[in-house]
Amino acid sequence: MRRAAFAYFVITIGFAAYLPFLSLYYQSLGIPLAWIGALLALGWTASLLSGPAWGAVHDRFPSSRALLPLSGLIAGMSALALGLVGASPLLTVFAVGLAVGGAGLMPMLDVRTLELAGSDRTRYGLVRAFSSISFIIFAPITGFLTNARGAGAIFAIIVPSLIVAGFVAATVPGRSNVARAPSMLRAPGRVIAHRTTLLFLAGSLICWTAINAQGGFFSIYLRSLGAPADQVGWAWALQALLEVPTMLLFPVLVRRFGLSRLIVVGAVIAVVREVANATFTVPAILLACSVVQGAAYALLLVGGITFVSIHGPRDAAATAQGLFSAAAVSLSAILGVGLGGVLAEQIGTRGLYWVTVVLGVVGLVAIAASVLPARGPGPSESESASALAQALTPNSAVPPTLE
Repeated sequence: MRRAAFAYFVITIGFAAYLPFLSLYYQSLGIPLAWIGALLALGWTASLLSGPAWGAVHDRFPSSRALLPLSGLIAGMSALALGLVGASPLLTVFAVGLAVGGAGLMPMLDVRTLELAGSDRTRYGLVRAFSSISFIIFAPITGFLTNARGAGAIFAIIVPSLIVAGFVAATVPGRSNVARAPSMLRAPGRVIAHRTTLLFLAGSLICWTAINAQGGFFSIYLRSLGAPADQVGWAWALQALLEVPTMLLFPVLVRRFGLSRLIVVGAVIAVVREVANATFTVPAILLACSVVQGAAYALLLVGGITFVSIHGPRDAAATAQGLFSAAAVSLSAILGVGLGGVLAEQIGTRGLYWVTVVLGVVGLVAIAASVLPARGPGPSESESASALAQALTPNSAVPPTLE
């Protein structure tokens, strides 16, 4: 588990430079908001298609040590080219390459880590916390670097971190006690054939679309309000601040409240943050409000990955994680930044943010409908949560460690 924790830390170094600052890099090239949204949406479209594909290949070859380094190399070399070509037609080609390579890293590492966690899958949160720690450290560092060297300096962090990350992640043991998937083409169908999983994926798509529509233009929004680049970095770091304790305490929280309720709470917090972003226009207040985002992100992400790992078919576990990543990350980002860019051009960023508040509420209702047990005959929510917690955690009152 320590190898997995280190792998998450290294991978996120690149993401801490990529997610907050890529839109600012595009803006520095003179690209208008609508086209920035289109470029970001194109990258997420590539992730949407390639994430499940990486998962299906990994399910077919669960012990392979070549897939993760290959994913990191594709992402890193594409990022290098992206920083060199400037505002040329090749920009779109290498933006797609970065997305395709990066889309494979997390789902393949996730499914390996979940297998290492064994019956207590809530340990995943303990390991994933190192991803948040990395983000908190390197988002501000990237902000200071861009202030000093310009927006293109982000690639000095993105390129080496993603290449190294693939090799580091490959040191995590491959999956051994799982049957090889009978067909890469049929694996996605096996996952979405399960009604509970399908409903959850749909609810996650709506919720994360609202989150990504705000996040995709948050850096530009702060700069328009007069915030310097280093403050933008701190804003993204603050968003990750509550992720660490939430992930570390995730096993305890599941035992106390149940997995389903935690996921719903995460969606509620996300809506609260969306309302705050649409309401306030003072950068200092927006920075303060950023703190609550971490809890929402941790509960929705770790809770979602755990939920899918429980309900998805075992011989298509990596495909299930790839589909969750496609819905919660890629497709939601396509809709969020693609349509968000068009709306931002027409009604402004604040107008876009109010639209996402409505969407966030719809996502909250959809997620609650998919994860909370129906009332009436059968076990109550507390009984279901207790049974789930007992199934996921060992017979010990002490939270598990990384040992």
